[in-house]
Amino acid sequence: MIPYPTGDPRTARRINQEAILRLLRHRGPLSRAQIARELGLNPSTVGRLVDPLLAVGLLQETGARATGRQGGRPARLVRFNAQAGCIAALDLSGEIWQAALTDLNGEIVETFQAHPVPGDAQANLAALEDLLHRMLDRPCRLGRPRPQGIGVGAPSIVLWESGTVVWAASLGWRDLPLKAWIESRWPVPVFVENDVNLLALGESWRGAGRGSRYLAVLAVGTGVGAGLVLDGRVYRGASEAAGEVGYLPPTPEALGRTYQGYGPLEEVAGLHGLVRRAREALERGASSVLAQAAPLSSQAVFQATREGDPLAARLVAEMADHLAMAVAALAVVLNPERILLGGQAVHAADLLLPALRDRLQGLVPSMPELDAAQLGDRAILIGAAALVLRNTQIWVDGIPLVVP
Repeated sequence: MIPYPTGDPRTARRINQEAILRLLRHRGPLSRAQIARELGLNPSTVGRLVDPLLAVGLLQETGARATGRQGGRPARLVRFNAQAGCIAALDLSGEIWQAALTDLNGEIVETFQAHPVPGDAQANLAALEDLLHRMLDRPCRLGRPRPQGIGVGAPSIVLWESGTVVWAASLGWRDLPLKAWIESRWPVPVFVENDVNLLALGESWRGAGRGSRYLAVLAVGTGVGAGLVLDGRVYRGASEAAGEVGYLPPTPEALGRTYQGYGPLEEVAGLHGLVRRAREALERGASSVLAQAAPLSSQAVFQATREGDPLAARLVAEMADHLAMAVAALAVVLNPERILLGGQAVHAADLLLPALRDRLQGLVPSMPELDAAQLGDRAILIGAAALVLRNTQIWVDGIPLVVP
């Protein structure tokens, strides 16, 4: 039960209406009397707060429920209407771009794809413009004619305030003011974020991190990075480079060197490094079923490990050693409740998670839960939708509300 806020009446109304939206989103549908009891508000006040939310479509009346009083009229129920608006979400991190329109609950309503050109900055801007045209230049299927906002996950450090992509090598974008570029073409709020941060935000909202206010997601693909949600918010760090664990030095030999491509941990713990080490071992004459793999891939190494191949098992064990150091660093510095294994390596969670737990048990003073991420390819899109929801407002009778 929340106390009735004091102070400015407009502020009190905003806080209470957002509380009603939050309650109905997680507990609805409820009657007005139930809302009043749950939030400690006067029933007549609830009626005055609910009516404008019904008028703009954020709430809907649905059915009725018996009041329990003999001869009493059934109470009309009210529910949150997730289809009152839509959000445009884009994931620019893969070899094929994924995009979607979602409702206000992050449920994907319609999907889109585009094919970037590796390293070609102008071609990729043209591809992005075409993708956004296909998504936005028509009425949104939900609620309002235009999306509430656009959320973009980019494979780069991103300067949050300006929405600048610092360096996305795969796209050829350096110091690109992507937020301003999109907003100059489509008059809706735009939010650009690092892709792994959105992966963590998506998992914290709708995936394996639900209920965790302190969450880290270790994303292992060709590179290694971490997305951090601390006290329920994305943590970016002083220069917005928090979570770049791929640059942790795995050995003293990494100190004092400059890394232009992959960081030193990525070289040995990323999937690119795993395949490279397998290839080098085979070239030295090692005996393994991997010699027959065409093409040689990280998935081939993982499958060979499951089948008992000694070389593959040794390579995966070495990978787990290095990843365990990254997990230990996240655990002792940030003390999260949970650390999730995400990225492409989630497909080898059956191999990696038991190995990580074994290596860290007893070493870390407060051991977080270690689990696999759940949302797969949807995680960044759902995180992008969450980013838009948390940073935009819907105006109700002249008062801006954040849909909680």
